[in-house]
Order: sequence, then structure tokens, then C-alpha cells
Amino acid sequence: MKKTFPALLIFLSSIVFSQKFSDLKFDTTVPDAENHYIVLPIKEGDKKFSMGFMYFDESAGYTLEYLGDLHEEAGLLKYKPREEAQTSSMKVRINNLGFKSAVVPNNFLKKFNLPLQPNWLKIYLSSAPENEKALKRARTMNGANFPQLALPKLLELYKNNFRTESLYFELAFSYNALGKFAEAEQICNEAIKNNKIDDFVFKEYIYSLIHQNKIKEADAFLTKNKSVYKDEDSKLESMVNMVALGAKNNDLIIAEKWLKELKSQPNVGRYQKNINQLEDLIKDKKSKIQ
Repeated sequence: MKKTFPALLIFLSSIVFSQKFSDLKFDTTVPDAENHYIVLPIKEGDKKFSMGFMYFDESAGYTLEYLGDLHEEAGLLKYKPREEAQTSSMKVRINNLGFKSAVVPNNFLKKFNLPLQPNWLKIYLSSAPENEKALKRARTMNGANFPQLALPKLLELYKNNFRTESLYFELAFSYNALGKFAEAEQICNEAIKNNKIDDFVFKEYIYSLIHQNKIKEADAFLTKNKSVYKDEDSKLESMVNMVALGAKNNDLIIAEKWLKELKSQPNVGRYQKNINQLEDLIKDKKSKIQ
């Protein structure tokens, strides 16, 4: 023990006092950077880093508040606040949730005379239950086309026995978006069994079936439930998928059945481009069969 203690002391001291650019690890995605000060990566040769605070705005999603800059001086990082930071804000709404930044360690914040969290953050903190807040963030990730980030969050909610129509839909959406169609089918079946269903679950269920070439099962389900849909776009999207995948799999009877059904729907005009493409696809398939 006496032999290892000095080495351990030196190691801990290096953690406490080392505050260089090289200490920053740019490996944290936007969702995992929430409620942290972060540093943005720079181009090679630049000598100044931008620093801000990442938070979740309930109405606008993930947001970065730009606070100031870092530069290295005498081997240590120095923080220079943005001049107008006390009187105005500079926000950046983040769409690329896979963007990676470096979380500022707490010992850096003490050196920079910054609180662990800004006082203004309380304005944006939600009073909703934790499960609902986690679901909303996962929904934002799916909406931004990052299902790979949403899925682990959704599975954690699922394992904690959180069950709502929205949870089932977001989970099925993530699975489908990642090509895990059997898993999406399974979760939709559970939603149907537990009567936790809505139009969006229906849509994802049909999508999962037809992407497993279960065209007849999807046809039977949509035939039975087409009158149950409340959201018109979800129903029309399900029909478009039925036509497209039916034709792709050379099941032209089903494809033409749902094309006819699609064209008979009210307010289908905005899908005219899809209809034209589907008609061309069916004609092409027929020509090859003949």
C-alpha cells in the first residue's frame, strides 16, 4: 500500500488540475449532453472553442445556449463569457441529434466560476412525470430520424412497465425504421392485445407485416380496420404501402384492390403523385408478367 499511494496521489492530482484542450472528449451525442455545459469541436488549426449549455425546450426540442469561448493559455483552458451573455441569449436549435460534443467536467466549471447548472434552466424544466419526459425526448429523436438513439430510451421505459399508445407507437416506429420488422410486429401485437392502440400503431403494424412479405396478413388486417382509423393520413399511408409492397411482391390482385380503394378516398388529391407512381409500377409489373 505504501508503494502504490504516491502513484495514486499523482494520478488524482492530474485529474484535478489538468485542464487542456486534449482533456476534452468529443464523444457525447446531443441527448446525452442534455443539462450539461458542452464544448463544440473545432477545425484543425483553430485556437478557440465555443462553449454553451445544452438543454431540452419542451416546445422546441434540444437547444444549445451559446455562452462564450475557451482558449488555452499557459497550458490551461481559460473561459471568456460572451459579452452580451448577461443581457441576451443566443440559442441554436439542434436537429442533428447525432452531433458529438465534449461535456465540460465539473472541476472545469469551478475553475471557470460557473454553477453546475445556469439559473435560467429552471424556466425550461418540465413538471411532467419522468416517464412522460423521457418519452417526449424519444419522440423527438424519432422525429429527427435518429431511431438508433430513441430505441434504447424506449426500451428502458418498456422494461419499467410503462405502457401507453404513444410508447407502443414510438417503439414500433424505431424498430421499423431500423429494419427490425419482426420486433415491430411483436410490439404492435402486444399493443393490440392490451388495447393500447391508435392509428399510428395500426400504420406501423401494417408496415412491419408488408416488409416481412406478409401481404395477406396485412391485407386482412387493413380490410378489417380501415373504418376504425381516425387519422386520415395514417389510413392513406397504410393504403399506399399496401399497393407498393403488393406490386413489388407481384401480388397484383392485392395491389390493384388497394389502389382502387386509395383512389376512392376523400381528400386524396395530395397523394396524386404517389398514385401516378403506383399505377406506373403496376403497369410495369403486368408487362413483365405478360
